Amino acid sequence: MQLENILYAGMQIAHNFGAAAMAGRPIAALWLGPARTTSRTTFRKIALLTLFAWLVQGASGAGFGAVSFFVVGELPEIHHLALVALGVKIACAVLAIALLGFKLLGALEAASEKATLISLAGLGSTALTCAAILRWFS
Repeated sequence: MQLENILYAGMQIAHNFGAAAMAGRPIAALWLGPARTTSRTTFRKIALLTLFAWLVQGASGAGFGAVSFFVVGELPEIHHLALVALGVKIACAVLAIALLGFKLLGALEAASEKATLISLAGLGSTALTCAAILRWFS
């Protein structure tokens, strides 16, 4: 039981810091306004850090399931609304990672930095809302 708790705590720490960064970075950039985000270099740094945060979210989320499977012997049981919330969280992560990947590779030149940040803030906020629903209903 002690090993399980230590592993879960480690996953939770990574998940919390990832959540703060994946939602907080784009919101902070929008809040600070154009003076801070007009530079391509500045936007690129924000995008890379946000991408890293989303990857941490995905890895730590999968880590919760892996700890359950390998330590407890089964995946966590979640049903109904919690399962929907998990699906939405995963969809947000996939969309955010794809958006950031395309933007960083230059495939979305037409999309403005501001529009990208607004999209990322929305995806992050949605994922955080679903995290609360998932925790409460599972």
